Amino acid sequence: MNTTTTTTTTTEIKRISVKELANLLTNITKSTFCSLTYIVDDNRSKQVKGKKQVQKMVFCKSVALNHNYQNKVNNLNGTTDFIAQPLKGKFRVCSTLLGNEKTNELMIDGKILNTAKTEILGYFHNGNEITESEAIAMELWTNSYFNPTEKITMGRGSVSIEDDFYIINTYLKSIVSIKLEGTFYEIV
Repeated sequence: MNTTTTTTTTTEIKRISVKELANLLTNITKSTFCSLTYIVDDNRSKQVKGKKQVQKMVFCKSVALNHNYQNKVNNLNGTTDFIAQPLKGKFRVCSTLLGNEKTNELMIDGKILNTAKTEILGYFHNGNEITESEAIAMELWTNSYFNPTEKITMGRGSVSIEDDFYIINTYLKSIVSIKLEGTFYEIV
């Protein structure tokens, strides 16, 4: 008689505050990957009275934490020639967190490789979910939405297109959820 045993795993879900998230991230001292869902202004949208008109909810499956930008560029381009420019408008709190110089609000400091799955889960205008075509009909996009400029790779163009990555510095208060070291956290 042949029996098959099926094991199901459930991911533990914890609800934590932004402050608790900051404490978790501060304690990460080695290279760690997390998945992240956050809401951010879409930089291609129009701005009215200092406020972007379209926000987007983004899911990143694999965000690298505790990765030094300068070292990452030099490792990927095979040299030691690249020197990162100083942060502008931000200060380093620890290897995983940055702070805004004006507001002192905390931001996650993550790196996302080209090969990592990143997906836009939805667009929002005035807190209501909309589609891209609705945003077009409402004339919420700038010309950069219709005519995107060619992106320069990291390291001021020194990283190859195949090895390119990008940096995510999203405010902790904008994070909806994070899966970190096997635990799924909802930020409340």
